[in-house]
Amino acid sequence: MNIKMSMIAMVLVSGAAFAGGPGGGGGLPQVNSSNETVNIYQEGGNNGASVDQSGSKYADVNISQKGLNNLATATQSSAYNSDINVSQVGFSNSSSNLQTGDNSTINVSQNNLYGWGAGNSANVNQTADSSIVNVTQNGSANWANVYQH
Repeated sequence: MNIKMSMIAMVLVSGAAFAGGPGGGGGLPQVNSSNETVNIYQEGGNNGASVDQSGSKYADVNISQKGLNNLATATQSSAYNSDINVSQVGFSNSSSNLQTGDNSTINVSQNNLYGWGAGNSANVNQTADSSIVNVTQNGSANWANVYQH
């Protein structure tokens, strides 16, 4: 049985929306399944998105955030042939991703918003054979920590 799940969270001017609850509590779990996709879009400031697809195969996480002080967290533990895609536009945004599962990909893109972009951070931990990590950052005072083994 193929299961596809799509979730969209949107905040238009300001405020907070957290997929799964405020403060990172719980997040959106999709555990031990296959062929699942989670799409999250957030705009504004101080938003958070947390997705856990542990044990899933052929799973995709797509998180897009625009604004400032946003947090994206994605976990795909033992999830082979899976992808994590995080796009953050703005400043002081943070992305933290964990992925274990062969033939998988993590893409993190952190870009300027209207010419402003600084202080973004990306933390990536990937343990998998035949897998890829791509981190792209534009602006100043950004940092990336990538651990691939």
